Amino acid sequence: MTEIAFILLDRPVTWAQAALGFGGATLGLLLLLALSAWRGSRRRALEALIAAERARETDDKVAEMNRLQAELTGRMQSMAEILSTRQGDLARLVADRMEGLRHQVGQGLEQNVRQTSESLGRLQERLAVIDSAQKNLTNLTSEVVTLRDVLSNKQARGAYGQGRMEAIIRDGLPGAFFAFQPQLSNGKRPDCLVTLPGDGRGLVIDAKFPLESFTQLR
Repeated sequence: MTEIAFILLDRPVTWAQAALGFGGATLGLLLLLALSAWRGSRRRALEALIAAERARETDDKVAEMNRLQAELTGRMQSMAEILSTRQGDLARLVADRMEGLRHQVGQGLEQNVRQTSESLGRLQERLAVIDSAQKNLTNLTSEVVTLRDVLSNKQARGAYGQGRMEAIIRDGLPGAFFAFQPQLSNGKRPDCLVTLPGDGRGLVIDAKFPLESFTQLR
């Protein structure tokens, strides 16, 4: 057994050492195989346990669904019986209500026809008022256009301004406090001269002062 069997990495290996190494390797391999078999059986047992638990849960759910279905079927049968017993009462109640509704609808239609006729009469009156107002608006528009044409002319605008000024002065002041186109000491004639009470000075008014000049003055 002390004879050299072979040389490994420059070291001589005897037959006894080789046998011992081979036995150790064989023992390790056997241990690995046993451990792998144990793990496989344990995994299979766990899977079987999980499958059994899932089967039990499935059975419980199926049983609960069957119970709920039976309960729902019973309730539906009870509801069908109740509806069947009350169908006659409901039909009579609906007939009475329909008769009442027909009577109310007839009265309502008659009242609506009367109200509609009255509304149409009022609408015709309002349309007549609107038509009259439209005619007045057309006339007013024509007058505004005419006034615009008049005011576009400087001379006509001056005459219009003087007429309005004289009307305002006559309405607001006594005749002793104003004069139209009087001749002043310098020979000029203003459109209006207003005399202030208690003051010898006069207020000269030029009603024809051009708008363009007033705009430039500002």
